[in-house]
Amino acid sequence: MDPYETLGIRPSAGHDEIELAYRGRRSQYHPDRYAQADAETQAWATGKMQELNQAYAVLTDADERARFDRGRDQSKARPEAPSHSASAARSTLKEALNGMVFSANPFERVFVAPNIPLKKLHGALNSYGEDVRAQEVVVLIDDTLFGGAAEGVLITETTIRCKAPFERADVRLLSCLSDITAEGKYVYIHGERFAQLTMPDRRDLEMLFQAVTRYLQENNITTRGNG
Repeated sequence: MDPYETLGIRPSAGHDEIELAYRGRRSQYHPDRYAQADAETQAWATGKMQELNQAYAVLTDADERARFDRGRDQSKARPEAPSHSASAARSTLKEALNGMVFSANPFERVFVAPNIPLKKLHGALNSYGEDVRAQEVVVLIDDTLFGGAAEGVLITETTIRCKAPFERADVRLLSCLSDITAEGKYVYIHGERFAQLTMPDRRDLEMLFQAVTRYLQENNITTRGNG
């Protein structure tokens, strides 16, 4: 676990930034907020809260923080793996997106496996993921007002699909794509408008699709190089 990523702060963050980030995310995941939710959602929130507490404990203890920073710096200083191993390091989209942290302003709308609430996941699959299994979903973007996830975007290792109100799902194969961008509330694929998302934080969308595009481009290069 990277405590900086867990709290969504800079490695150089000071005490005040750590406190503000922790309080904001604690209010988001506190178990009391999910007292009326189903057991799966409560378990998810509890797990997130435990991660936050652990991250906060590390970063507010001078010795623990220094120990973590030394280990991270040493890891960065290690020689890079040989180029023939690069494809293994980013063999799946799930691995490429691992550790990404998104905002909760005012509610979290972008989720990356394995941290996708089951209730939202089932809502999305029932609405526009009829041929997708739950374990195949890498990203869920909830674009519904009340959080039911019946509209939005689902991304698996092989497809990206979006569902707008009163419209059929639009499904694209990731193997044919190399450029997915978010500008404001719009998502574009190779310059063509693909989705309009009004609920998620726009910076979250930009950050997510930058990472997805980077993975797609690296994966395409790797595939051509091995061909």
